[in-house]
Amino acid sequence: MAHCNYSAASGGVSIHVHPHRLEIWNSGALPEGVTEQSLLKGQIPILQNPDIVHVLYLRGLMEKAGRGSVLMVQKCLENGLPSPFWKSDPKLGVTVTFSTPEVMKLLKHLTGEMSRGDLQDAIGLRDAEHFRKTYIHPVLESKAIEMTIPEKPTSSKQQYRISAVGKL
Repeated sequence: MAHCNYSAASGGVSIHVHPHRLEIWNSGALPEGVTEQSLLKGQIPILQNPDIVHVLYLRGLMEKAGRGSVLMVQKCLENGLPSPFWKSDPKLGVTVTFSTPEVMKLLKHLTGEMSRGDLQDAIGLRDAEHFRKTYIHPVLESKAIEMTIPEKPTSSKQQYRISAVGKL
């Protein structure tokens, strides 16, 4: 509510719960000077809606110090979850995505470029279908990893590597 761009007729906030991730979206873009990476470090607050922020602060529901993103990262790590990541597009809005422990486990074992089989062995799983559905597909959807041959997703030479999003 505090970060939404209410000046646009299409403004709003939505929460999407998927089997392997939670996404929170709001309209608008990150304020000028704020990047996805700077959110992880505690960006100096640039208030979109100072009146709403003030009310939430007075009710004890929000800090004014601009530490919300840092607190989200901290809580995820304390609970064994991967850090959330942000994606901002002026036309599509801002989305913060929280992933499952399977995503973190896959990222922990992925070194350099690895085939599905090598990665599955590194994690210690036997069932290839379960591995694809529970690990590979959700991590690809979260954009934390990428294919080395994206134009041929079923290639026997396909390998995976951590993407820029996954390195955050």
